[in-house]
Amino acid sequence: MTNIEKIEKLLDQGKFAAAAAALKKSKPAPAERGRWSLLNGEALRGLGLFGLALREYAAARKAARGNEELELEARLSEARCNRALGGDAAALACAKRALALSKKLDLYQNEAGLEWALALRLVGRLPEAAGLLEGTLKTYRRSSDHAGAAFVLWALGGLYRLQGRYQAGINAFEESLKAAHKAGDEAAAGYALFGLGGILRVAGFMGRALDCYVRARKSFAATDDAFAKAYAECGTANVLRQLGRLEEAYAGYTRAHKLYSGLSDWADLGFVEWGMGEIKKKNGNFGEALKHYLKAGKLFKGRSEPRGEALTMLSLGTLYYLKGETTRAERQHDAAMKFIRRHGLHTHLETFT
Repeated sequence: MTNIEKIEKLLDQGKFAAAAAALKKSKPAPAERGRWSLLNGEALRGLGLFGLALREYAAARKAARGNEELELEARLSEARCNRALGGDAAALACAKRALALSKKLDLYQNEAGLEWALALRLVGRLPEAAGLLEGTLKTYRRSSDHAGAAFVLWALGGLYRLQGRYQAGINAFEESLKAAHKAGDEAAAGYALFGLGGILRVAGFMGRALDCYVRARKSFAATDDAFAKAYAECGTANVLRQLGRLEEAYAGYTRAHKLYSGLSDWADLGFVEWGMGEIKKKNGNFGEALKHYLKAGKLFKGRSEPRGEALTMLSLGTLYYLKGETTRAERQHDAAMKFIRRHGLHTHLETFT
């Protein structure tokens, strides 16, 4: 087994830190430089370091020198990273190029089709994305590809949530969890639990939501997935906040803030800032709440998180009203409603958010 093959095995096992360490020690031959950069990007992406991973994928493409298969793999991973960071234009461009290459080479067509659908979801083209994902799900189910089905069902769950179709989303995440268990994929099961916990929370099922986050948190505790650990902290804090356990929730947000900051995941950090603002507002600390909301607004801006922007705008309107600034509050609320309707959201109807 070559050194490259050993590293690929570590990545397949989810041992991202070990893979990154092995890559750092290795000295790739010039002909292997592109593959080395790609694998290093995969290790960094697995560790949640999306910004650093993107640099490696760009290096892999540069070193590919006409190797279109390597370029295709790098483009797919670039699309995944940009999607995670909320970079809608970059994700769409990378996914489009990957889709074209996959058809030309007759390689990774399912993966490229999925990334294209997820990029469409990111930019708000939900009906198109839903049609593609539902078609892909049928393909995976016909071939008994449980891992593929788990991923598509997870993506559909998130899409249905955006559409306000909570029961459909709950069903999709529950099916994703079942498929992940059939595939023996613990990471996929953990992310299905995250999705299920999130949609149960906004639908008002607090007990079930908290159980999902607790289970997911345990499943990722001993892994290298720092992004999942941050997600678990933020999600759990959201539920605790809604249950009125504000001190516990704020502590959880503080832990999530540190983790997301280390990953340069600014969009998700925006949700943490918004949650912290909600707690400060509930405690009557309006000055601190305002600071958190303003930070959240800046973090969401330009990162394909219209729901986050909508939540922040609505919260600012409420905060201004609590401060006695009724005219300003009305203007803020009107602006929020125009924004929400322009993006086809239902954020203003979320009782439990």
